[in-house]
Amino acid sequence: MRKNSNTSLKTFCQALKRYDRFLLSCHVTPEGDAIGSMLAMDSLLHRLGKQTTVVCQDEFPKRLPCLSDKRWKQVEEVRKPLGHYQALVVTDCPTIERIGKVRTLLTPETVIFNIDHHISNLYYGHYNYVRPEGSATAEVVVDIFKGLKQKPTKEDALNLYVGITTDTGSFKYSNTTVRSHQVAAELIKTGIDIAKINDQLYSTYSLNKINLLSRLFSRVRTTANGAVAWVEMRNQDLVHSGATYEDAEGFIDYLRYMKEVQIAFFMIEMPKSKTVRVSFRAKGDYDVNNIATCFDGGGHKKASGCVVSGSLKDVEREILQRVRLELKTPQK
Repeated sequence: MRKNSNTSLKTFCQALKRYDRFLLSCHVTPEGDAIGSMLAMDSLLHRLGKQTTVVCQDEFPKRLPCLSDKRWKQVEEVRKPLGHYQALVVTDCPTIERIGKVRTLLTPETVIFNIDHHISNLYYGHYNYVRPEGSATAEVVVDIFKGLKQKPTKEDALNLYVGITTDTGSFKYSNTTVRSHQVAAELIKTGIDIAKINDQLYSTYSLNKINLLSRLFSRVRTTANGAVAWVEMRNQDLVHSGATYEDAEGFIDYLRYMKEVQIAFFMIEMPKSKTVRVSFRAKGDYDVNNIATCFDGGGHKKASGCVVSGSLKDVEREILQRVRLELKTPQK
């Protein structure tokens, strides 16, 4: 089986049928699209009579109470002997390195199924179904349901809807397409309660989170012409606010909403390591995937991320230097 090429939907679905024991995983620090897509694929494979285990390096995020964590395991909880699983299904992950410690569960014989929509995907699977034109990996998973002649259940629809709505920013981001709305409409027809879903996703803040946001807003900086905005989150911010890393999720969008801003980035000091996690957002034709890939990260043209070694001060200097180069690049 040759890697590094895209696979037709028919070939991908036929290959899924050949194996019986699957691991399913996604990227570290997972969000709605990664988890929703993975849970939907877990349900689909179960329907085909497969044995599956859902595993991730990190804990299930508390900010997604509308999704179920019943089948969620971390690497240390997987008890099957090495080699038990024949195949790995990875959702929403542009590189295999992004699954983190889950790689320790793989052997050279593990067959990898790669399902994604990132333009930066490296086609690392033995079977790759990657559609960069898709608004979310959940939208790509809908194709696989159709390819296997299966209809999403109400629970599947909830998982897939969460994937699409979170990755499109409630259908506000530029990656939203006609098909995004069409797929969402089909999922809503199953009877999912989108008012309840949206309330759980976007309208439930703790006081600790508000305290954290207050600290971050007070630290927002911009370039002289306002084209770039950025902020850093220090470990001490969590100590003083009582918040968690999850509470900072989505803060970068506030920077992107600023009128003059074309490129925004949010730096998070990671605990117990000399690394900084950086999220990027862009407007217009600027491409932050170009910036993230310079630091071994990636994602989309308008939304990308990376992890950089160094102190907040050093990383800020490196990122700003590369952002300014992108701003000088003629827009296409």
